[in-house]
Amino acid sequence: MTTKKTAAANAAEQIEAAVAAGKDNMETVVKASAEAAAKGYDQAVQATKEHVEAAFKAGSDAFKGYEDVAAFNKDNVDALVKSGAVLAKGAQDFNALWFDFAQASIEEGIAATKAILGCKTLQQVAEVQGDLVKGGYDKLVTESRKMSDMSVKVAENAAKPIAGRVNVAVEKFTKPLAA
Repeated sequence: MTTKKTAAANAAEQIEAAVAAGKDNMETVVKASAEAAAKGYDQAVQATKEHVEAAFKAGSDAFKGYEDVAAFNKDNVDALVKSGAVLAKGAQDFNALWFDFAQASIEEGIAATKAILGCKTLQQVAEVQGDLVKGGYDKLVTESRKMSDMSVKVAENAAKPIAGRVNVAVEKFTKPLAA
């Protein structure tokens, strides 16, 4: 019986040793797995942090680009508004000049009619008519020149804001090409 007890004790000791060895191995594996998991977790957190920072930076760069585009377009709209204001003011001034010319022409026409009706001879009528034609032609040339000069000035002033924006656009788009 002692042999049986000894064999049983031996088996129990071996089982206990195997269990202890298995437990040690399991603890080593769990510890190594935990360390590997912790290391992998730290690496994953670090990589995620880097990706988030990179995405945030890229997003802020894109947002900055969007702000630049929005500001550029706002400046373009402002230039169009300024140009439109110059054109509106020019049209108003041109209409006033045209109205003054038309009103003066009507008054001159009334005076010419009175002058012709006051003539006693056909020769006086011809002389008054000749003077009216010459004066009308001279006035038409003078007023046309004023209107032409005003039109050119308005066109130049209306084009300035737009030309300025075109120059800015050319500079913005040629800088990346030059770099």
